[in-house]
Amino acid sequence: MIIIKGLFAGLLFLAAYSDARRLLIPNILPLLLFALGCMAWFTGFPFAEPFWSHLLHFTIALAIGMVLFHWGWFGGGDVKLYAALAFWFPMPSALLLLLAVALSGLIVVIFVMTIRLMGPIAGSSPSAKAGLMKRRIAYGVAIAIGGVFTMLWVYP
Repeated sequence: MIIIKGLFAGLLFLAAYSDARRLLIPNILPLLLFALGCMAWFTGFPFAEPFWSHLLHFTIALAIGMVLFHWGWFGGGDVKLYAALAFWFPMPSALLLLLAVALSGLIVVIFVMTIRLMGPIAGSSPSAKAGLMKRRIAYGVAIAIGGVFTMLWVYP
């Protein structure tokens, strides 16, 4: 069980690192996270709910994520990462995962905005600061933090 949790956290770390560095989550990382979740079913990982509950959570997360991506509110890599992460948790844990990711996202956004405001353009004009604030934020970091927290909460 500890090996599976370590691989889980490692894949999330790689996704967060990649997103923070390049604003890109390689497709292989959500795919490996999903595959690891499937493999965990066959190795005796102590999932408390039936398989269909995990699959339903994955499906709903992917469908909502695709809508958010279509509207430009979420990146494609973030959608795939969150959906693969959702597969690990049954429907009763969906709200916990969403809350953990949202709170992690709030912290990441506040941190990034603070760094941007205090960065090298601290003395720049308000229009320059406004342009800087419109840059994208690596939300994969928040997804990873929320995922690890949820893993520790649901599967202690």
